[in-house]
Amino acid sequence: MCTVTFIPTAAGIHLTSNRDEHVSRKTALAPREYSRKDTKLIFPKDQEAGGTWIALKANGDAAVLLNGAFIKHQRALPYKRSRGHIFLDIMEKDNVKRQFDEIDLLGIEPFTLIIYGNRALWECRWDGLLKHNLQLHVDHAYIWSSATLYEVDIAHLRRHWFEDWLKKNRKKITCEDIFDFHFYAGEGNLQNDLVISRSNGVRTVSVTSVFVSEKESSMSYRDLVNEQATEKKILTQTHTSSKSYLTNQQCSLIIRRCWLRLTQWEYWPAAIIFGPLFIHWVWLSLKARSFFFFSAANPGIANGGFLQEKKSDIYRLIPKKYYPRTLFCESDITPTILAEKLSKAKLKFPLIAKPDQGRRGMQVKLVKTKLDLENYRRNNRVHFLVQEYIDYELEAGIFYYRFPGEKKGCISGIVGKEFLSVTGDGKSTIANLIKRNDRALFQLEDLYMQYGPILSNILPKGIKQILVPYGNHSRGSKFVDLNHYITEELTTTIDQICQQVPGFYYGRLDIKFHSWEELEKGCKFSIIELNGAGSEPTHIYDPQHSLFFAWKEIYRHWQILYQISKINAQQKGIDLMRIRDGIKMIKEHRRFKKLITQL
Repeated sequence: MCTVTFIPTAAGIHLTSNRDEHVSRKTALAPREYSRKDTKLIFPKDQEAGGTWIALKANGDAAVLLNGAFIKHQRALPYKRSRGHIFLDIMEKDNVKRQFDEIDLLGIEPFTLIIYGNRALWECRWDGLLKHNLQLHVDHAYIWSSATLYEVDIAHLRRHWFEDWLKKNRKKITCEDIFDFHFYAGEGNLQNDLVISRSNGVRTVSVTSVFVSEKESSMSYRDLVNEQATEKKILTQTHTSSKSYLTNQQCSLIIRRCWLRLTQWEYWPAAIIFGPLFIHWVWLSLKARSFFFFSAANPGIANGGFLQEKKSDIYRLIPKKYYPRTLFCESDITPTILAEKLSKAKLKFPLIAKPDQGRRGMQVKLVKTKLDLENYRRNNRVHFLVQEYIDYELEAGIFYYRFPGEKKGCISGIVGKEFLSVTGDGKSTIANLIKRNDRALFQLEDLYMQYGPILSNILPKGIKQILVPYGNHSRGSKFVDLNHYITEELTTTIDQICQQVPGFYYGRLDIKFHSWEELEKGCKFSIIELNGAGSEPTHIYDPQHSLFFAWKEIYRHWQILYQISKINAQQKGIDLMRIRDGIKMIKEHRRFKKLITQL
């Protein structure tokens, strides 16, 4: 109940717990099968209180309890009931996660519950006043340390031990390997290693590991005090929810989604949209004598801004007055250091968190509270940015280019971004409104994960609920061609801004602003992103445009990209990217994309 790991493998999942207790407390009874309200549970039993800290059900659901929620709390005795008994009350129900949401916990000491149920993984915390739920990715490995025994920095160090161990053992991990980690991980410090023995009498008394597969589940128990080992197995009963039966509503949603993908080209895979133009790309490559002819287009940006460019590097090129206050955070930043940086930068919630390298809005999050940011930090594995949230209502993508040597650049396209939203009718839940919205239909899974029970609320008539507050096509935003806003005054303003960005000649500026009139004058706007050679002229995704229009615009912009890169290469003596370097760039991008996809 003090150190817990969750490890998915090809064979099944492993949920393992180290129990730390005072030497004066009686040792627990070895795991055996119990019946509670017709529910069969396997768990070790605490001899003093009669509860438990880890349990396995016949249907393959499992859960483990840790003392404390987010921070070490002051105990406020007496509590109504022990956490071990509350844990069993939760486990005996058919839906463990739902029971946690519904059970009354007032008067119960703070705790954290890790639930593996219905093939989903949840981190549920009770802080003494409020419940906090976070759905985790079931194909990721995680480690938790009890907030009552381990400071944040120690918990962070243990996470490093865990990640290093995973890297060394990622090909094949067995139950014995996991026990070895839980027995021996650390630096020889009995205060904070995974197995502890402190001078105040607190020591690790047992290690319990649950294994769940499609066919059977088991619980293995190692009593470190009496040096005994126990294993209990149980046949796993298939969840009703996991059977391959679909409701009429589910079938209807699947058919609608397939029909939309088939009939509306904006939802087609990029390979199909860009594939027919590949011959033109090859022709430009032959003329430039480099398949990566674009690499000199923006000398100030890594790889011309095609792939692997870092947002933090690009922001350094832009005058500070033009973009939101931004904080760079390393992937292993501690909560303490992050809080100090936020305070020093005078950043206040809400904030935007996003990977330093990104693609199509992946892992961009609006974080409204310290808890949201901490959840983002804990689940993050890459360097990321924390950025001031700009609350201007309007957002547009302005495509800009300037030929080297010319005094003035051009705007070749403007796209308006309508954030994914629903409007209430006073009768329907937010979930039902989402299902009626074709654009939201492709975001169902992410929205359910993000909003959870809130989607059951009925939205009042006429009230608009923004579901995704950032303008990414892949996150549900509708793109609208606004080329009619291209004026001489706006072009002059954007050109003056872009010429202040060293080595930038081609790309798209994503801008939030108050009004078009003020943007033309260079007032009340903020550059959210500046993208280079990998930019798309996103006005092509207006649903009113045909695929032939899109091909024409892509062809035109590739021509411009080729000419700018060629001129830069000749005038500035820049060597175009070699095949070897280009392949390396693509491989690194794929690895990074896979990593942030799994976050």
